[in-house]
Amino acid sequence: MASVSSLGIGTGVDLQNMLTKILAAERAPITRIDAQISSAKSKISVYGTLNSKLDSLKTAAETWQFPSRLSAVGATSSDTKVLTASASFNAAVGSYTMEVTQLASAQKSYSDAYAAGTTFAAGNIEISVGGGSPINIAIDAGSTLTQVSAQINGAKAGITATVVTTGDGSQRMILSGDKPGAANSFTLTSTAVPSSGQPLEVAVMNDADIAIANAADGLMRSSAKDAAMKIDGIAVTSSTNTFSTAIQGLTLTAASLGTSNITVKTDTAKITSAVQAFVDGYNEVAKVIKSNSSYDAATKTGQALSGDSAARSVMSALGSARNTVPAELSGANLTALHQIGITIQQSGELKLDAAKLEKAISETPNDVTNLMQAFGKEFASTITNLQSSSGTIGNRISSLNDSVSRFNVSKESMEVRISLVEKRYRAQFTALDKYVNSMQTTSGYLGQQLAMFTK
Repeated sequence: MASVSSLGIGTGVDLQNMLTKILAAERAPITRIDAQISSAKSKISVYGTLNSKLDSLKTAAETWQFPSRLSAVGATSSDTKVLTASASFNAAVGSYTMEVTQLASAQKSYSDAYAAGTTFAAGNIEISVGGGSPINIAIDAGSTLTQVSAQINGAKAGITATVVTTGDGSQRMILSGDKPGAANSFTLTSTAVPSSGQPLEVAVMNDADIAIANAADGLMRSSAKDAAMKIDGIAVTSSTNTFSTAIQGLTLTAASLGTSNITVKTDTAKITSAVQAFVDGYNEVAKVIKSNSSYDAATKTGQALSGDSAARSVMSALGSARNTVPAELSGANLTALHQIGITIQQSGELKLDAAKLEKAISETPNDVTNLMQAFGKEFASTITNLQSSSGTIGNRISSLNDSVSRFNVSKESMEVRISLVEKRYRAQFTALDKYVNSMQTTSGYLGQQLAMFTK
């Protein structure tokens, strides 16, 4: 019997084409599922973009919400060679006259002069900084002045020792306090005796000695002092040249003696920039939703978010946050965004009137920042709720992902069923092909026999 290499050869009927059409009909539901998967993935992508835009809007809102991020206050000095100033968000607007009367200094003392190569007998050095517990340093016999200074530095007692060799070859040890301020003065006593028999001593410091020493031998000495300044005539001090607690929110750094006027005012540029960033962030969200929600009546096709109630809910929530007066502004002078120049357009986007904002800042800066703080909190909270797992966006993305998973499971199940259908039809068509081919062979044989019989 002749073998059948492909469907239809035995019967003369295009069984392969018939099988292809049958399988195409069977795959129609899979084609619909593929379209549903593609649509869901398209929506997931758009919602991902929308989520990113909401993140940017939330960042802008949090800049409003937390004044420390806004830093909408600036400080300027009339003479930066005398005093520089910087302001944090909680500095009060105003002006001050500052007179720097004394700069902070660390104590600097020096030892008596010793001949180069002088060594010391065994003994102890006792160092006390700021009246604290003394630190004892054991001096080995035969130590030079340089070795003694190294042992002092190694003790990390709060002072630094340096050996200086003078023009006549003698040596002195210079001792400098590590920190400025009156509270960081130090004392040093020693029982180590040099080979010359002269005890290791450090000049005792007071202001009178400084003048005498400087006049007598030119050696620079200084006592530990606090920085001192008068703020509108009120005396204040600091252990360093930086005053960070004298006026709330202001950090003042003294550079030299003298007078400077410090002016603290609202930083209009920073507020305007923060407001514009918020408006831009809001508009980006609106654009994503609008551009992906259109419907073409002619082609009867819609964008990914066309007819999607979740997308409309986002704009509804943001609109509610924009139009609702926060509880913190109850009784305030400014209670609405339009009062600082932010208005809604017919397109659904916001618009900023910079001139109106600057006017509001110049007239009532505190009211402007209070309004921004309250609405910033409102918008940040609204967006957090939208993006949470139970919120509109979070729930919608989760639902779409679940749909894709279900569609894929259904598709796999259908693929298995269609594979079985194809196998069954192919077996039946092959059997039919063989049967018809066999009958045709038999018919030919019988025809031959009858022809011979007739002869």
